[in-house]
Amino acid sequence: MTPTRRNDPCPCGSGRRYKDCHGKLAGDIPVDALLQRALLAHQQGRIDEAEPAYRDVLVRDPGNAVATHYLGMVAWARGDLDSAEREMRAALAADATVPDFHNNLGLLLRDTRRIGEAIACFRGALGVDPAWYEASNNLGLALEAAGDWDGAVAAYREAIARAPRFAPALQNLARVLLTRGEYSEGWALYRWRLYAQGVAAREPDPAAAPFPATLAGRKLAIVAEQGLGDVLFFLRFAPELVRRGARLAFSGDARLRSMLERTGLFALGFDPHPRLEAIAAGDLPWMLEANDAARFPRAFALSPEAGRLSRWRDELQALGPAPRIALTWRAGLALAGPARTQLKALAPEAMGAALRGMKATWISIQRLPRDGER
Repeated sequence: MTPTRRNDPCPCGSGRRYKDCHGKLAGDIPVDALLQRALLAHQQGRIDEAEPAYRDVLVRDPGNAVATHYLGMVAWARGDLDSAEREMRAALAADATVPDFHNNLGLLLRDTRRIGEAIACFRGALGVDPAWYEASNNLGLALEAAGDWDGAVAAYREAIARAPRFAPALQNLARVLLTRGEYSEGWALYRWRLYAQGVAAREPDPAAAPFPATLAGRKLAIVAEQGLGDVLFFLRFAPELVRRGARLAFSGDARLRSMLERTGLFALGFDPHPRLEAIAAGDLPWMLEANDAARFPRAFALSPEAGRLSRWRDELQALGPAPRIALTWRAGLALAGPARTQLKALAPEAMGAALRGMKATWISIQRLPRDGER
């Protein structure tokens, strides 16, 4: 970064010269105090205030690694990835003894899908501070993205060894174990997901136990806490609850109600009384000790409403001949800044290339398509 000179325009955008604006304001404040003020503003989300303060620090202390790094973080939050990476690498070159510099650059590289470089950064952070369990968790996520399941498990277990109640690592380890078919430990650790995501205010009850063989007299409200597809996956375990004698209610997305009503499983309805025993849908496999994939229940059977089925058959027929195939090419959220992206996307051009030569009636079900995509 080129330091702002006294007669240059102030970086805050006021139109005044730096010496008459933020340079004047910062003149009597020690550099360390000015840096702490900038960091506090940044921590509180006031990046428009933090950025010129970082620049003030660099005017008075050119090359200050902390100010340089966090200017990179400001650029990242604004979506300027090139500037973010440049500043973060400059800070790391100036001072490689700060583990945050390695870790944050690793997060940026991971979110821009340079997984190998990200792994090296997280290892660099742990080389400076081996006890930093958040960096071990980030390393696990990067190794998981690289398909190194064993490495990811080892990294998550290292994070948990350092901080046994660190919920994100417990949730992440659960996901990898379930992916590998290690259901007994995986479902037990999966109970940490709600606390890890901030949905639950408390950690899973360590005294909780799986359901007994009989549930006669128990009144349970199954609470949906995930997306529609996930909820329907977990509801495959609901018939077993009824078979054991429980009476069920469902609390979740109203769009599922008409379909679930036709299953006959939810005798207590869809507006359960708060005194019912609430069970998160995602906890059902653990509570029923579903540890053998060969014995998993079949997918939840849903019957369509006859009138709607007939109407949709007519509408689909009008679109073109069978086979009729629905397409979507983007789902999830693209998050700016140092957060793991939840976006799953395929370029429409790549999809077209993959499908070229196949004969079908293609139907877009993409939510909020961008101009020209369809």
